[in-house]
Amino acid sequence: AQLHLIHWNSTLFSSIDEAVGKPHGIAIIALFVQIGKEHAGLKAVTEILQDIQYKGKSKTIPCFNPNTLLPDPLLRDYWVYEGSLTIPPCSEGVTWILFRYPLTISQLQIEEFRRLRTHVKGAELVEGCDGILGDNFRPTQPLSDRVIRAAFQ
Repeated sequence: AQLHLIHWNSTLFSSIDEAVGKPHGIAIIALFVQIGKEHAGLKAVTEILQDIQYKGKSKTIPCFNPNTLLPDPLLRDYWVYEGSLTIPPCSEGVTWILFRYPLTISQLQIEEFRRLRTHVKGAELVEGCDGILGDNFRPTQPLSDRVIRAAFQ
């Protein structure tokens, strides 16, 4: 799995919709996820997933600090490149910051994410679709003329 923390440039744009596809509009911090011990910082999120299992649901997480999802400050090696969104409309102009070291979460925490659904509760599903949110990745894209920079030796 991979965790994305998506940001939009509120200095240049008034909304995320306006920022999509524009230079310097979107920045995404990405971390690969591996199974291991429970991640205390992610617990605030995984504990409420059952309440927002279906599309259209929302819930506020009080006092959540996304910084707890980042690696230890001594392990914050990362790569940076200009790319695109991984979901439609797959717009270019996204600055990607990909951390070198993965986020470790428990098997139970990943299972909470695997219970999420792509549809509104009670909705009729399209034939061949089980409604489970999963394997929602995009094929690897060609490097083209992209430059990948490392913030470490």
